[in-house]
Amino acid sequence: MEIKLKGGKKVNAYPLIPAQSLMLYLSEHHSTDAPVLNIVTGYYWQGEFDTEIMKEALYEAMDRCDAIRLRFTKKPFNKVYQYLAPEHEIEIIEEDLTAMKWDYAHEFLKNRSHSIIDMWDKPVNEIRIIHLENNYNGIYMKLHHLAFDGYSSKLLLSDAIAIYLHKKYGTAYPKPMRRYRDMVEKELEYKKSEQHKRDKEFWKGTIKNHPEPIYTDYVRPSRLLQQRIEKNKPNLRKAEVLDANPESRTIKFSLDAETSEKLMKMCAERGLSVPCVLMMGMRSALSSFNNNEKDISYKIMVNRRATLLDKKAGGVRMHFYSMRNIVEPEMTFTEAVRVIEAAQNDIFAHSNISPMEAVILRHLAMKTGTRYTYECITFSYHPHFPMPYYGEEMKKTSRGFWYNNDSSVQPLYLTVMHRANDNGLDFNFEYRIVNSPLEELYHFYDKIHDTLIMGIENPDVKVSEILENIKEDRMTGAI
Repeated sequence: MEIKLKGGKKVNAYPLIPAQSLMLYLSEHHSTDAPVLNIVTGYYWQGEFDTEIMKEALYEAMDRCDAIRLRFTKKPFNKVYQYLAPEHEIEIIEEDLTAMKWDYAHEFLKNRSHSIIDMWDKPVNEIRIIHLENNYNGIYMKLHHLAFDGYSSKLLLSDAIAIYLHKKYGTAYPKPMRRYRDMVEKELEYKKSEQHKRDKEFWKGTIKNHPEPIYTDYVRPSRLLQQRIEKNKPNLRKAEVLDANPESRTIKFSLDAETSEKLMKMCAERGLSVPCVLMMGMRSALSSFNNNEKDISYKIMVNRRATLLDKKAGGVRMHFYSMRNIVEPEMTFTEAVRVIEAAQNDIFAHSNISPMEAVILRHLAMKTGTRYTYECITFSYHPHFPMPYYGEEMKKTSRGFWYNNDSSVQPLYLTVMHRANDNGLDFNFEYRIVNSPLEELYHFYDKIHDTLIMGIENPDVKVSEILENIKEDRMTGAI
């Protein structure tokens, strides 16, 4: 459709796609003064670095990436549209932080991620070349979450580095990107499809066609148990988790490279899904925190990048959905992972529907307001995204950073991702500072860790044995 901007200029514009609408709704619902729509990353390596060639490469990568030119405009009745500007209008800034100590420099860059991006009819992205101590150099990107998600931000970074290596060392030039508007048009056509009708029935059925789920908490005592007492409803199974201040912090736990490699190897040998093995660790921790409950629900992030268009068009493709699995204590670790895989595959088959529409359908079936939930945590896994490199020094010294904006639309968000330098796994817990006892997260991760170790050492270990082993009186550092 064609719309007129404030200055009278006419542009071709599109409504927001569901993933963008969800992000905008959550940001406005929680706080327009919180930087929840900032996605800020850095990638640096030690050794030879040509600033001028990197500038050329970044400008070229931006010319190839439609999403960097995205603009957003608000029309009457708060209707928001997106359009592509003719040029990205971004100037690459060079910044010398070599006088700062390593940790202080990254804290400085992290604090910069807290500033709000003015998103209306302006460029919404910022890219810098950063020089750090000990001859580390690289790229800092502050991107808007309505234009980029974790995957597409890595895609832009990878493209820029590949172009840089091509210009400097003559390596292969990266393959072309895809058109952003083709992806948007595909998304908007979905609502007219028969698949949309099937997806609506599926999400209604997750409540109507099954016994009621139960809320399981990582906070103790469980908010469900407290509300059963307060409301005098001993059979209550859903919890009222009130919106809180979006201010958040992140704590990271690192699984060593050797154990991470063993986990990946086990998955390959047994044909197991890596994220589902990780979810097995998380759901075992939730089960242990809730009297060995076998019926566990949580939310998962689905990054819908199945086709070449989805992968290479950039933009935001992530959807969040409720996921439930019931694991019997007599099952083996492997059998339990298969149960999780089956639940995940059901969601994948119905993951093009708007997450907000899925939530509304479920709550209509629940006959409750959206403040009630069965889930206390959201899970996402970022598969290894190999960055281009030239020479062993660049490969071994590369360091990737996610600069947390200290503001979250999720009460608790676990993101598992691979480290750039050794491919080990980092478990990043982003938690709201309200109602998130930090000491519980240490115990929660301990239970995840011990479950994964047991599963790696013996994929046929019984679930009942795992839950017995991760009881806190058996764990180091237990209360």
